[in-house]
Amino acid sequence: MVDKSSFLPGKHIAILVPSLAGGGAEFVARTWAAGLVERGARVTLLLTHSETEEDVPLGAEVVEIPSVGFISRLRRLRRVIQQLRPAAVISLMPHWNVLALAATRGIGDVKVLISGRNAESVLVGSVSATFRLEIFLARLLYRRTDGYIAISHPVAAEAITKYRIDPQRVWVVPNPATAKISPSLALERRSGRASRKPGNRVILTVPARIVEQKRPVIAVRVAKILAGRGLDVEVHYFGDGNLRELVQAEADRAAVPVRFHGWVNEWFLECDKDSVVLLPSVAEGFGNVLVEAAAVGVPSVATSQALGLADAVVAGVTGELTIDADVEGFADAVERAMALPPIAEEGWLERFSPGTSTDLLVESIQRVLTRSSRQEE
Repeated sequence: MVDKSSFLPGKHIAILVPSLAGGGAEFVARTWAAGLVERGARVTLLLTHSETEEDVPLGAEVVEIPSVGFISRLRRLRRVIQQLRPAAVISLMPHWNVLALAATRGIGDVKVLISGRNAESVLVGSVSATFRLEIFLARLLYRRTDGYIAISHPVAAEAITKYRIDPQRVWVVPNPATAKISPSLALERRSGRASRKPGNRVILTVPARIVEQKRPVIAVRVAKILAGRGLDVEVHYFGDGNLRELVQAEADRAAVPVRFHGWVNEWFLECDKDSVVLLPSVAEGFGNVLVEAAAVGVPSVATSQALGLADAVVAGVTGELTIDADVEGFADAVERAMALPPIAEEGWLERFSPGTSTDLLVESIQRVLTRSSRQEE
């Protein structure tokens, strides 16, 4: 077992992300930065796309790399890394993984750990030309990485087969998905749900961006089917995006009540006792919201075809997984999920705590740096 208390002190770790706000990867970067600082590391957050929008983790440093265009960003990043000379650079998401690998090429004493956050193969045909270019570059560069941190087991398997990364350099580090939820809050919310009276009311809760990849219209169609079965149904969206008007129009035609809450960081605090989370995404690398939902006693429904969600749902315990995206199948799964009791599997939830996530990250960093030092001897 790694002695986490003695490995990191004095080591300089840089984390490369677009900003400190805006999505799941940014949240993970902030949480990991705070955890690494607590373990004695010197941490620098390298931000490429925006000014600091969130509180910087106490003890961490921030270096902003303002630039326009990939080549300019790459050159600036390389200069910063040459100046800082961190022991390791950790990057999150394809664009920043490519940047990290390209910017550190030839700087032998700086190791790179890249991170996979999505099930990319499922997205074929629904991504932009820019993303396809990034994946092309990833195929050229990823195999050179010193370590690959996967958000889930399906993402790890994809990285090994798609990018031909040595399996011995691939590690699954679960997201710190429970970071926003204290044990007391989790207990309070689960107790509240356990005390509810069974009925025919359900709030389909969609905590996701209202964009094509998340297939938000499906929730309205599922609600219509459930209403036809005699249930009192509403759909609540926690997120925003370019498909909001389309969803509203679909809801108007189907006579389904919908509410748009906008982006709410702690969306689970506004969940009704009769909520069931529905996440009908085309693809997900993991699904933080599914673990957050389980922690507060809200069951979830998602599709196995999204691949990475299998790490975030215990089928029949914390929620239900459908075989595909058929709306009748989703409706059936919602009815099954409504009957699930709120879980109290603290051991499973602990795997997604900030402490466990950071400990496994530290083990990954140690393996990279230890291997490097042995090769140099």
